[in-house]
Parts: sequence; structure tokens; C-alpha cells
Amino acid sequence: MVIHSRDADDETARMLADFACEVVLHCFSSPGLLPVALERRYYVSFAGNVTYPKAEELRAAARRIPADRLLAETDCPYLSPQPVRGKPNEPAHVVHTVEALATARGDDVDDLAAQIDANAAVVFSLP
Repeated sequence: MVIHSRDADDETARMLADFACEVVLHCFSSPGLLPVALERRYYVSFAGNVTYPKAEELRAAARRIPADRLLAETDCPYLSPQPVRGKPNEPAHVVHTVEALATARGDDVDDLAAQIDANAAVVFSLP
């Protein structure tokens, strides 16, 4: 199940409490929901807003997520990463999001990209 929760941390946590399937928190922007996500082993997906200079709270959240539960996305055509901010987002721009996540976490960007690919394959049953 893919969830986009915005300004509804408590409601989201309550509604998902009894779900017995994989949960992806799409376009994650709710650091208040992070403890629940960690406890329940949700996948947490970051978009271009994690690259914004004032998004330290999102980068701090990204540091706490186990590598096997981390995803990256574009949220096209919205939330273009900082290097291309002001232009419509597109799939090719996800590299900026992955770079920002790797920098925030202290990970090698290629290793993190491979881990994110593996995570996506698992959660979305990709070949």
C-alpha cells in the first residue's frame, strides 16, 4: 500500500495500525510519523524536497531509516530537486535525490542507489 500522508501523522498511524501488508510512505514529509514507520518497518520514500537547503528535518529522518527500507522518487512533475528547482520534475532527476540521501547518510552514492533499486524490486515485486 502506498500512502501519501501530509499533516495527518496520528490519523495515518491509526488507520494503518492493523494493515498486514507492506506500506510505502510516498513523498515522505512527516518526520513526526517516523517513529511509527521505524517500528512497523514501513518503506520510506523521499522526493526532491529532501534536497532543499531548509529540509534538514527530512535529511535527519533519512539518516534514521534502515537502508533496506529506504526509497527515492521524483513525484513528477512536482518537487524538483534543488539543482533543477523551478523546472518540471522528471524521472532523470531522481539522481539528485539519491545523491542528497547518500550525502546526508554518509553512504556511497552508488551503493545507496543499488540498495534503493533492490528495495524497490522487493516492495513492488519487480523482476
